Parts: sequence; C-alpha cells; structure tokens
Amino acid sequence: MNTLQDATTGEIATLASVVAETPELAEALQTLSSISENLLASYTTLAARAERIERQLAATNDELEAVLRALPTGVVVRDGSGRIRRANPVACAILGTREHELVEAGTHPLLLERQSSGQSRELVQEDGSVRIVEQRCSPICGPQGSDAGSVEILDDRTQVVRLTERLYSMDKMAALGTIAAGIAHEIRNPLNAVRGFAELLRRDTQGDVQRGRWATRICEGVDEADAIISSMLSFGAPERLRRESLDGSELIADAVALARRSLPSGSDAAKWKITSENACSAFLGDRIKLRQALRNLVANALEAQPVGGSVHVGCRLDGAEVVFDVYDAGPGIAPEHRRRVADPFFTTRAEGTGLGLALVHTIAELHGGRFEVSHTPAPRQHGGGAHMILSLPYSINESK
Repeated sequence: MNTLQDATTGEIATLASVVAETPELAEALQTLSSISENLLASYTTLAARAERIERQLAATNDELEAVLRALPTGVVVRDGSGRIRRANPVACAILGTREHELVEAGTHPLLLERQSSGQSRELVQEDGSVRIVEQRCSPICGPQGSDAGSVEILDDRTQVVRLTERLYSMDKMAALGTIAAGIAHEIRNPLNAVRGFAELLRRDTQGDVQRGRWATRICEGVDEADAIISSMLSFGAPERLRRESLDGSELIADAVALARRSLPSGSDAAKWKITSENACSAFLGDRIKLRQALRNLVANALEAQPVGGSVHVGCRLDGAEVVFDVYDAGPGIAPEHRRRVADPFFTTRAEGTGLGLALVHTIAELHGGRFEVSHTPAPRQHGGGAHMILSLPYSINESK
C-alpha cells in the first residue's frame, strides 16, 4: 500500500515538475480550465432558459386549450398530412363523437377536407334532430409558406335559422290575416246567400233524390269555404286562449271523433284503425283550439292513407312539456317538405288546402309551444310512417 502511494506521489511530483518547466503547457491547461468553466456556465444558463421556455409553452398550451374549450363554435385542427390533431368540445358535440375518437380516426365524414370560405350543411344527430352548421376551413402556413395543416370552424346556426324562419312565418301569417280580414266580409255575404238558396232548394226537392243530393253538396261546399275563411282569419288575428284543466284522454277521444267525420262519404271506417294512449296528468290549455289542432293532425294522418291504415295518438309528459305524438302508417313526409308543412297553402295533395297543419302551428305557438315533424319515422309498432309532434308547456296553475 505504501509502495502505491509513493508511486502516485512521485508521478504527481514529476507532472508538476514538467508543467513548471513548460510554461506553454501550463497556460494551455489554464485556458482549458477556463473554457470548461465557461461551457459549464453556458450549459447551466441554457438549461435554465430551456426549462423556463418549457414552462411558458406549457402555460401557453393550457391557455390555448382553455380558449378552445370556451369558444362557442367548433374548432378542428389538422396537421400537415391532413390528420385531425385536436378538436374542442363544441366540435365534438356537433359531430356526435369524442376528441380521442377523432384523433384516432384522423378524419370524419362530416368534415370538409378542402379550403372553404363558408358552407352550410344539415347534420343529422343520433337522436334524429338536425343541426344547421356553417363550416369554414382555412390552411395554416408554416415557415417559408409550407403547409403546416388546417383549421376548420363549425358554427351551429340552427337557432338563428329557426328564429329567422319563425319571423318569416309570422310575417306571412300576419299578411295572410290582413288579406283574409279584408275579403272575408265580401266573400261571406254571397256565401250566405248561396247557402240560403241551397237550403230552400233542398226543401223543395222532396222526392227528387238527385236534386236533393246536389243541394246538399252545395251546402257542404259553402261550409268548407267558410271554414277556410275562418282558418285564414285565425292566422292574422288569433283569439285569446281560454285555459281550463284538460284530460288528455278525453281531448284525444273528441279529436278522433271529429277526424273520423272527415273520411270520404261512403267509405268503410273500419279500414282505418285509430288507437290512443295517455300518460299525462291533467294540464291547462284551450280545449277548443287543442281539439282542433289534434283533429287536424289525425285527419292529415288519415288522408295520408287513402285506402286505409292505422293512426296512433299519444299524450305524454316530457320534462316541463305536454307532448302529443301522432303516428301513421302512411308513406311519410319527404325531407324537403318537412320544414314547409306548416306554411299556409303548402300541400302535396291536389284536394288539400294547405291550412290544416298551418293552423296546428299557430295553435301551438299561441300556447307557447311548438309543432314539428320528426326526422325519424314512426316506430314500427305504430306504422312506420310520419311522426307529428305537438308540444306545449305543462302547467296546472291557472294564473299562468
């Protein structure tokens, strides 16, 4: 052990002697030591700066994530290869998916894959509802104009479009009411005269079956024309509601009885099966108007099945709403017609007036509710045809 120590000590002494005898080597070693210290100091400074930048990037990323989550519009970010890298909650809600699913798939069939300044589309949700979404896609330019990806904005315009349509509809209703009020008096006077003479003719044709039938048809035509005028007047100047406690079962039964009277004369009523169910307690509403609305819905379902079929009417409580569902086994309503069924005079039948469903819409709005055509067909057990929905706020307090 002592021998090893002596050897090491000797080597150090020899090295020190050499360095002392060679000033250039001593200076080089000193320079090297200084450079090493400078490098260590620079590395420490760079490490601290990198750590600070990393913290700043993390904070900025958190802020960006918070901004994306707070945006009222949907945002989808793609990389340079076109794969989805990020999507905020609004975009996921519109597309009916989750962010990790979008990132894993890298794409989505409802998204644009090209630059677009604005394109409105109807996106059908899983529950059958439709959202009207305006999509805009813009490229992200990297250094020297390279393609760094793209960002797509999804702006849900459903509420704005619906409100615009409602305002437009109200304007049409008001204009229709103004026209109807101006001509109702002038039309009803000759109608009353026609009906009066038709009644006299019917009394004087005892024994003449053919002329009696003609006189009856004249009276029926006058009644139909008068009903159309009354419906037109209700659009522009609807009467105030007369609320009372209503029983859903009784209301449906009365409406069905009235609707059956609309079946073509001489037809076999047994060809149309009408069922109903009520799962709602008593509520407030205008008996006459709601009965008329349900009557129109049931009559419309019957007319959609001219050779016979089935109709089911249900009443249920859905949250704070009373909902009437009318199902039929007819051909259903074409997608391009769904948003127009409540327009006055819009009809797909040659013999229709286009006022029945428009009046249902007016009555629903008078109650603070809504009328709509479901985007999904009726359940198979209820015919698989059209599904009409009449909703109104549930209330049992007469002060409301």
